Amino acid sequence: MVEKNSKRLANLSLLVASTGFVATMPFQAKIIQILSGGFEAALVGGLADWFAVTAMFRHPLNIPIPHTALLPKNRAKITEGILSSLNNQWLSKESLIEKVNEQKWIEKGVDSFENMLNDEESKEKIISSIQEFGTSIPKESIEKIIQDSLHTTLKSISSEKIWSNVIDKVFQNEWDEKTYEFLIDKIEDYVKMPHIKELIGREIIQFIERKFFMIKAFLPMIGEEKIIEFIHNGLLDLLIELKNPESDRRKTILSFIRIEAEKSKTNENVIRQLDEWKNSGATYAIQEVTNWIQNKLADRTYIFNTLLRLLDFIKKSGWVNKIDISFKKILYQLIEKYHYKIGELVRMNIEKLSTEEITDLLENKIGKDITWIRVNGAVCGFLIGIILSTIQIIFK
Repeated sequence: MVEKNSKRLANLSLLVASTGFVATMPFQAKIIQILSGGFEAALVGGLADWFAVTAMFRHPLNIPIPHTALLPKNRAKITEGILSSLNNQWLSKESLIEKVNEQKWIEKGVDSFENMLNDEESKEKIISSIQEFGTSIPKESIEKIIQDSLHTTLKSISSEKIWSNVIDKVFQNEWDEKTYEFLIDKIEDYVKMPHIKELIGREIIQFIERKFFMIKAFLPMIGEEKIIEFIHNGLLDLLIELKNPESDRRKTILSFIRIEAEKSKTNENVIRQLDEWKNSGATYAIQEVTNWIQNKLADRTYIFNTLLRLLDFIKKSGWVNKIDISFKKILYQLIEKYHYKIGELVRMNIEKLSTEEITDLLENKIGKDITWIRVNGAVCGFLIGIILSTIQIIFK
């Protein structure tokens, strides 16, 4: 609308100059002659500027006058000039890299996010958005995400290898002997208890009475208390012997334990059982983690505190600078690799436009200022014509 109004004003100035010149030409009065000279100069200046302005965009009156329609004729040169300036000056690799290097996007992003958390309204919106996003994900999907993320890890875990490493670690640290000694000590403490002493003695006597009828007749002659005491002392002596590092029985038991443990390294039943425990444990862990996530998503205070802890960790850990450096390296690589695409994109969009569309585009963008050249030409011509006509009449 502004361009049309200015163009209408320019045409009106040319019309006024033409009408004024024709209207004042027949009269001989000095004042009218001065005005006539002004209108004449305004008409010449307006027509000259109209021709100059029009010649930039098209042929005046559609007459193919040489050196007119400059923009359409020089479209290729103008396009190449724009692309050259764009690639080598305005958006050169160096200028883009310099601008990238000046910015601190990650730091600004972290600071902006922290400011949002300090603002009550923004904080509530962030927490609500996290909760809405979390609750929109079905429980089955969360479980699948966790399961998929653990799948590779679980698959790489060999139950046989883990079990073998555990056994080797046990033997390396002599945990088998320490466990053996711990159990013998506990059994000894247990056997020394009076009621256990009586219980063990009576159980053995009853066993003898059931199994050995010939011996049963001699038990009353010996006495129950003596038999219990004899059994109890025998057990204690056995336990003392089993605790002795030099005991052959102790060495035999430990050797048996180690041999059986070594055999279990390749025992298919053991490995299969471990695999079942691993898979069932993973399933249980996935369910528990899923429930935990859903429960925590309902806790707004927990979400807010987690965000604060995360921000504090990121700022203290130096991640901001590391991420910023990595991010800038990526941008540098993209600029180096795809900088030429800027020129190609501009060229492609320019080539999509017809010559007439480019002419109209340029005329509309700069038409207002160019049209004022015509107005100024007419006005300046009028003033100069007045001055020259006045001087001419004075000297005559």
